[in-house]
Amino acid sequence: MALLMTSIWTRQELKEQIALYKEALKACASGASYTIGNHSLTRQDLDSIRAHLKYLADELAALERGRGPIIVQARIPRGGNFPFGRRS
Repeated sequence: MALLMTSIWTRQELKEQIALYKEALKACASGASYTIGNHSLTRQDLDSIRAHLKYLADELAALERGRGPIIVQARIPRGGNFPFGRRS
């Protein structure tokens, strides 16, 4: 049975997070530090900021397409009909 998974974020939350991380990216790229909550980001964190922005953008795109992540479901044959020969 496949599970239907949805984002843990709302569109509004994602847009707010994207705005925060864009500000952090701008600040850190110019050499300043930026604080989100109790987490301080610096120029050394640029790769992680970009990675998180990509994650947020992907989540928003999935919500706007009206679907969540793709779930893959394995099917195990029953009754000894194995596709690659008989199991020992």
